[in-house]
Amino acid sequence: MRYLILTLCALLLSGCAGLLPTSDLVSTQKSADQAYAAGQYEQAANGYSRLAQAMPTDAGVRYQMANSLARLGDVNAAISAYREALVRDPQHARAWHNLLQVQLREALRTASEMQRNLNRQQPHAEQALHNAEQLLRLTAQPDPDPVKEP
Repeated sequence: MRYLILTLCALLLSGCAGLLPTSDLVSTQKSADQAYAAGQYEQAANGYSRLAQAMPTDAGVRYQMANSLARLGDVNAAISAYREALVRDPQHARAWHNLLQVQLREALRTASEMQRNLNRQQPHAEQALHNAEQLLRLTAQPDPDPVKEP
C-alpha cells in the first residue's frame, strides 16, 4: 500500500522539474527501507533525504529520515526532521511520539551531565541542579543512555 501511495504521489508531481522518475522513487524507497531494516541508518537517511527532496510535501519520508538520524545519534538533525514531518502533517502521531522521546532523552542526558559536572558554588547552580533533580526524579531515569531507540 505504501508503494502504491508513493507511486501515486510521484505521478501527481511528475510535471515538476527535477523530480526523480517514478521508478527511481519506488526503488529509492525500497532501498532506504531495506537499509533501515538492516541497521544501515546512514544509507537509509541518505535515501530518505533524496525522497524528501523529490517529494517536498511528504511527511512520511521525513519521519523515516528522522528515525534514521535518531538511530545514528544525530539528535539535532532528527529533531529538525521530525518537526519538518509535523509541519507537513500535524496529525502524525508517531512523529510527535518520537520527537518527544528524542527530546526527553536529550533533556535527561543534559540533567544527568549537569549533576555530574556543575559546581554547586556557581551562581544559579542550586536552581539549575534542583530542576535537573526534579526532572530525573519525575522520569525515574538516574542516568540515561545515549539515544538508541527513537
